[in-house]
Amino acid sequence: MSPFTFCCLLPILAMIIFVPSSHPISAVANTNSHRVMGMEMGMNHFFCYSFRVDIIDGFSSNQQPLLLHCWSKDQDLGNHTLYIGGDFNFHFRVKFLIPPFTHFACDMDWGQRYLRNVEVFDETHTWKWCCKTEQCYWRAQDDGLFFSDDNSSYVKKYGWQQY
Repeated sequence: MSPFTFCCLLPILAMIIFVPSSHPISAVANTNSHRVMGMEMGMNHFFCYSFRVDIIDGFSSNQQPLLLHCWSKDQDLGNHTLYIGGDFNFHFRVKFLIPPFTHFACDMDWGQRYLRNVEVFDETHTWKWCCKTEQCYWRAQDDGLFFSDDNSSYVKKYGWQQY
């Protein structure tokens, strides 16, 4: 192998070996009573982007809590119960264009209303919504599920379904 070929292949080999997976760095539920910590990951590497997804209980009353279950292909983030103002969040790194692609989904229940398999982050398209701030905020309210990348300008994305 020529020195030129070796010099060209070395950076590519280094990226393949040292780029981390898209597993969550950590997952935290703040339900005004407890915190749940998830898996910790290493340093940020070239071509990796770090994202944070927050799911917030923005309902008008505590009569019914928000029941939440989130997961990816590789990891179950568990079941969480959120009350007004409570949130569940998780952080992760993405290896863009390197399969398998990162995808997180959640099921949500609020009394007699529900949403199933809500895509809270997907590397192939949802990430564009969060790209500017690297944060995806999802706020569950009486009239549906809303999205924001700055935790202030929310847009309705889903309406509740009835049991």
